Amino acid sequence: MILRLDRVVLRDTALTSLVAVLGITFLFTALGLYQIVNRFEVTPRFGTLVSFAPSLWVSLLPFSLPVSVLFSASLVFGRMRAERELLLLASSGVAPWRPFLALLPLGLLTAALVAFAVSELGPQAYSERHSLQRRALADFIDHPPQGPRELRFPGSGTSIDISYASFEGGHFDGLGVMVYSDEGLLASLTARRARIVYQRVSGSLLLTGCVEPRLIQFDPQTGAPVGMPLAAERINELRVPFDFGADEEPDAPKAMRTIPLMHQMSAEISAGGRRSASSEAARRIGLALGGLLLPLLGALLAALVSHPNRLFSVGVGVIPAALGYFPAMIACQGLAERGVTSAAVAASIPGLLALLGCAAVLRLHWRSGWA
Repeated sequence: MILRLDRVVLRDTALTSLVAVLGITFLFTALGLYQIVNRFEVTPRFGTLVSFAPSLWVSLLPFSLPVSVLFSASLVFGRMRAERELLLLASSGVAPWRPFLALLPLGLLTAALVAFAVSELGPQAYSERHSLQRRALADFIDHPPQGPRELRFPGSGTSIDISYASFEGGHFDGLGVMVYSDEGLLASLTARRARIVYQRVSGSLLLTGCVEPRLIQFDPQTGAPVGMPLAAERINELRVPFDFGADEEPDAPKAMRTIPLMHQMSAEISAGGRRSASSEAARRIGLALGGLLLPLLGALLAALVSHPNRLFSVGVGVIPAALGYFPAMIACQGLAERGVTSAAVAASIPGLLALLGCAAVLRLHWRSGWA
């Protein structure tokens, strides 16, 4: 009977997890694409927008997998409690902890998949998204929307606002370009007519054929103009630095695989200061531990509820587990980044809290016997 119980729990949870991971990943991929469109304030070309989807889907797997298994485990054990199956097992002499043991193989598999996805697939997806962002900006420059527009493009250290009255024959009429740093406004350029070319190699905007340009530089701290405005009837070429992303690969910790990330951690520890690599390592370990522990915690919580509406038990299992684990993981990432604790300790704290939660809920099951 016990082996049959394990097979039934494992089968139902695995099948539900498969459906859930497809649905949850699709939902968050759609939200990610919406954020991309919202960031650029203009829709990239359809081919570029669709090409974002695979990298988004892969980058979301480390989060969607644990949440999906958590959802399915809560659903399965909430149903078992509502249909008195757990009570029947208890009356047959089965220990209260035994039905949940079948979740361990699925949790181990989920943890392994999450660890592989976040360490190997995630950096590659991050680099692809970096390249696709450059392509989306090039789409706008080559095919801007018609009519008067004012658009903002955030960059790495430099942001640019572009406004124009109309776009005809590859030229912007009534063009205005505002260049910002993190401290404030750096410069403004206005031109009656100009053409813009985005150079991906250097990560800069090139303005050619500027008619009646006027360039003003500002002190970003005070906002006051610096020097005399530059005005001319025509400038053939004017380069605006814009480090939105050159063709070289990003060097952020999220773009590093496991071994380069460990080397970066050692370098940051030796240099002192912020430890971004340690924060990223804590995130990766925490997500893998979440794949192992969250399904167990969610199933234990959902089995507390005997309610005919299965969504109620799912909510009891998913909401406390997810809202407890992931914020704790983010907070511990901050501790690792500030050097308060190591990446291993920071990643183990949410896991320890989840284990304590499992022990506390299991104690309630033991005392009640699912009566």
